[in-house]
Order: sequence, then structure tokens, then C-alpha cells
Amino acid sequence: MKKVLFAALAATLLCGCGGDKSNTIKMITEATFPPYEFMRGHEIVGIDVEICRAIAAKLGKDFKCETVDFDSVIPAVVSGKADLAAAGITVTEDRKKNVDFSIPYVKTGIVIIYKKSDPCTTGEACKGKRVGVQAGTTSETYVLEQLGQEPERSRSPAESVAALKAGRVDVVIADIDPAKNCVKGTDDLAISDFITSEEYAIAIRKGQPELLAVVNETIAEAKADGRLAKWVEQYTAEADKLKD
Repeated sequence: MKKVLFAALAATLLCGCGGDKSNTIKMITEATFPPYEFMRGHEIVGIDVEICRAIAAKLGKDFKCETVDFDSVIPAVVSGKADLAAAGITVTEDRKKNVDFSIPYVKTGIVIIYKKSDPCTTGEACKGKRVGVQAGTTSETYVLEQLGQEPERSRSPAESVAALKAGRVDVVIADIDPAKNCVKGTDDLAISDFITSEEYAIAIRKGQPELLAVVNETIAEAKADGRLAKWVEQYTAEADKLKD
């Protein structure tokens, strides 16, 4: 029954029912977030890219990926400029008001990046400090809502860490994976334990139950058959080499 149902849903999407007559699935992302999405020369690659490519393949459609600033990712699917938004997007109640989310494909969280000479390992300890974050992320939300102050915003975690090294901010709050990448190879920086618990999922425009079902099916299959674990291993290893 499950396979029959999925086949029917896929056929609905392929025939263009529901107003979608395009033969291309477009993913929107922000490609400075290894291992989930990053640039390999002129090509966007990463875990999220492989998931979305698999969704397009299951639908028998071509695949296209485009990178924008993170705070433009969700608006792109809301406006219909893209079909899928995947950029290490944390599921939040506020974001649920604007988009529908797939089942989660990873559990993660945000951490503090600090100078070893000035340790700061808890959210409470960050209060009153100049905190660098990537604009539009849950790190920004954490500073605004939990610390009750304005953060120093940047376009990427790497930009925030550059500001930390230059003394323009005191600490940086970011997701664990880019934090690890930013700290790798440095002698003066360290990262804290998780200060939040989060889940990443793919976002789509509301009112597309058929597409959402295909997205969920693809993620579940990739988990079950080992592809997701393989992508995580592959792109984590590649991301680890970015600073070598």
C-alpha cells in the first residue's frame, strides 16, 4: 500500500497537477555551511544537496541548486522561486508559520566559539558580551530571546569568527558543524558543549502535501538504506580538508 500510495503521489507531481508543470526541482540554499552545503570550485555540494538531488531523481525531474544569503532561503520557497529549501535549517515554531517541514534528518545544536584566553562556555556567560552570529539563524534568535540583547550579525559563521579573531566580537554562537570547521587548525579558539538541541529538515511552500510526502519518503529511504550515513561521512571528510 505504501509503494502504491507513493507511486500515485509521484505521478500526480510528474503530471503537473496542483499547478506545478516544471520538469525541474529547484533547491535553494546558502553554500557556506559545510558539510551540508559548500562550494567545490563552482559547484554546490554537500549532504543537503544529495538529499534534494535524490528527491528530484525520485520524481524523475531535473535538479537545480542555487545559493543565496541564509535569510533569503525560506522566503524563496514561500514566494515560489524554489521548490525546496535546505541549508541546515532548524525546525522552529516561528518558521512553521511560513513553510511546511519534512521529517528531520539530523539532530544537532548550537555552540559557543570562544578564545581560550577568555573562556565562555555557557549561554549565561555570554550575557553582556559582543556576540557574533550569522543573520537569520537560530543563533541570532538565541541571542535576542535568551540573552535579551542585539547580536553582531554577519553573512556566515566564518565571517563571525574572523570578527572574533580581529577583536570585533567577544564570542561567536553558531551551529556545531560550521563551528568545528572554523576552529579547525587554530590554536587559540575552542568550542563549548551544545547550548541548544535542534533538528534540521527541508522546507517547502505550504499547501503541497504531495511534494511533502515525496520528500519524507526520500529522507526515510536514505536513512534506511545507508545513503544518508554515506553522504555524512563523505562530505564531513571533504569539509575537514577545506582548511588543510
